[in-house]
Amino acid sequence: ENRRNSERQSLMSQVADKDMIIFSPEGKTKGAVYVFTDVDCGFCQKLHQEVPQLNAAGIEVRYLAYPRAGLGTPTYDKMASAWCADDRNAAMDALKSGGFVTPKKCDNPIAAQYQLGAAMGVTGTPAIVLENGSLIPGYNPAAQLIPMVLR
Repeated sequence: ENRRNSERQSLMSQVADKDMIIFSPEGKTKGAVYVFTDVDCGFCQKLHQEVPQLNAAGIEVRYLAYPRAGLGTPTYDKMASAWCADDRNAAMDALKSGGFVTPKKCDNPIAAQYQLGAAMGVTGTPAIVLENGSLIPGYNPAAQLIPMVLR
């Protein structure tokens, strides 16, 4: 598992910030989580409601796309609209709360992120990768995530 952690850590370091949708704390960033997400996933939506708690603790949330139904699906189209939106964070907020965003298409990293997730062992969402490369499958409440991140 330690070898897998270092492989995941290396892979995550290669993902450019511009390719993620990032929710940053207002103050000093003390840590980060990478979250493979699907906008139609109930537990992903639940985790998104806790992003303000994570940000308040100094944790940056970095979203990567993982449309569970695959590429070329309605979920993929929604996620592409978020990645192509002028205000990507607002689009993510809207989609995670069951809202609507204007459909948009552009060159986006969703297919590459989907393949990256699969290569890293992601089989469902949310899948959380800590900065040390540890993979936490499934939903964990902010109260449990915060001590894992800020060790």
